[in-house]
Amino acid sequence: MTANKGSTAMRNAPDVAMVASNVWVIADRGRSFPVVGTSIAAPLWAALTALVNQQAAANGKPPVGFLNPALYAIGKNPATTHVFHDITFGNNFTSSSPNLYPAVAGYDLCTGWGTPTGAPLINALLNLLPADGLVINSPLGFLAHGAVGGPFNVTSQTYTLTNAGAAPLTWSAGSADSWLQVSPASGSLTRGGPAATTTVSLAPSASALLIGSFTTTVTFTNLTDGTTQTRQFILQVGNGGFEDGDLSNWNLSGSALSNYADSIDTSQLAGGQTIPGIDDSQFVHSGIFGAFLGQGVTIGALSQTIPTNPGQTFTLSFWLTNPAPGTPNSFRALWNGSALYDKLNVGAFGWTKLQYTVTATGSSATLQFQFRNDQNAFGLDDVIVQAIPSTTPISQPVLQTSVQGNGQLVLTWSSTAGVNYQVQFSTGLTTGAWSNLGGLMPGTGGTLTASDPLGGAGLRFYRVVATE
Repeated sequence: MTANKGSTAMRNAPDVAMVASNVWVIADRGRSFPVVGTSIAAPLWAALTALVNQQAAANGKPPVGFLNPALYAIGKNPATTHVFHDITFGNNFTSSSPNLYPAVAGYDLCTGWGTPTGAPLINALLNLLPADGLVINSPLGFLAHGAVGGPFNVTSQTYTLTNAGAAPLTWSAGSADSWLQVSPASGSLTRGGPAATTTVSLAPSASALLIGSFTTTVTFTNLTDGTTQTRQFILQVGNGGFEDGDLSNWNLSGSALSNYADSIDTSQLAGGQTIPGIDDSQFVHSGIFGAFLGQGVTIGALSQTIPTNPGQTFTLSFWLTNPAPGTPNSFRALWNGSALYDKLNVGAFGWTKLQYTVTATGSSATLQFQFRNDQNAFGLDDVIVQAIPSTTPISQPVLQTSVQGNGQLVLTWSSTAGVNYQVQFSTGLTTGAWSNLGGLMPGTGGTLTASDPLGGAGLRFYRVVATE
């Protein structure tokens, strides 16, 4: 058997492609029949994972959890590449992507690492399980999304930490990005002792992020032996990539039947094409969704208003395509009513990135796209608005006092009006993982103070970060 190939293969290939073609199933009181697709690949993966965990339990090891890091480590190790059946033929080429997804030797976007060889992969995975015994559940981070300023559909995730090793251990957790915080950020575990819980949550500074997608990791460190494990977190603000699968967070003026979030799979699922001769995947620049803008006869518009400060500058970028010819058509991008991009009756063109520097004049700014395409449609995707750091140097905070008393450590530092301050701590300067202590604190021009309870937290290092 080989991995499923052809136009139905997923664009974002899995790390390892379970067999999904020429599978003969015996079920339903002896009936037998062939099956293809992810509906058979998914239960086969579940069965293989169950065998891995069964073998792990028999050897006194924890469940494998999130497999991706281990699969990549195995694939990159020349000594363990035999655990995959590398698939090097059957390219996933279509009329809309004639050369983007070839099957080649080693890892490729069409087949990942290949198909698993069974027992050798099970043995390789068990050898890669953490030897230190720090077991972290859940194996996943979260993907949160919402409007600029919030609210977000997911705000936190709690992890349970246990010690499956032979000796006591201490741990820490943190992220280098200030929009995510961990509490508590450190602790200790004994073998067979009570589990610890820690919560990763969106920090108050997440509400200050503008349109875009933000990705970071939380690093869990076993301080006893220095090993680390990571969890990935994604925050999508303002639906600039339309990955919500709709036009949420945008104000639409026009027909909802002609303007919507299109998917890379629409043509395959519908068995036809919205624009004859144009696969719907051509309206997606990245991810799963992109905006299909097919307003005809009249002008349609998508707009979004974001909070700003007067004089603040931003980088605005977006990707635009017009995959089929036909007139009349027009497309305009406007910032506070001023046109940045203004084209009339353009011909067909592929995905093009347009980027501008814009300035706010008040407490809010409006980004708007105006469009009309009577015979076809424009594709819009990956809209990003990000503040540009001021060229005026920010006065660095100066620590004035550090006092211990009444069971607390109290930090006092100088501040500048108009600047926000974030106190962070780390349990080790070599881990690179810093956790937020409280939320953002606006500068007053005088001094600011923050405190942290003493006792039971172990060694901590502190810093104060100044941001606009």
